[in-house]
Amino acid sequence: MGMKISLILGGLLLATIASSAWYIDYLNDQIATLKGNQIVLETQIQEQNEAIEKHLEQAKKQQLQMNTLAEENRKAMENVNRLRKTFANLDLDESALANPADLQRRINKASARVMTTLEELSNPNQFDEAPSNN
Repeated sequence: MGMKISLILGGLLLATIASSAWYIDYLNDQIATLKGNQIVLETQIQEQNEAIEKHLEQAKKQQLQMNTLAEENRKAMENVNRLRKTFANLDLDESALANPADLQRRINKASARVMTTLEELSNPNQFDEAPSNN
């Protein structure tokens, strides 16, 4: 009877050792999978952080361009208002009758200035140039 108990206990011991070895191997596989997933996640987090930094940099550039455009718009509106006041105070009919050559010279000079300004404003490469901070 003692021999049977020894054999049964020995078999249970071998079964326990075999199942423990299988379970340890299974856990090692799970650990390897988790480590691989961690590496993938860390890589993706780093890529997303880089994408966020690039996006923030682009947003700063766009904000700077918007500020520049807003300042240019403000200056243009000041010029428009100044010109409106100037034209409101002028009587072109009286000036043309009094001195037509002078009026023609003024119109030609102003037209040249307007043309130069339009050329500057319509420059297609104006946003590619580095903004200048005054």
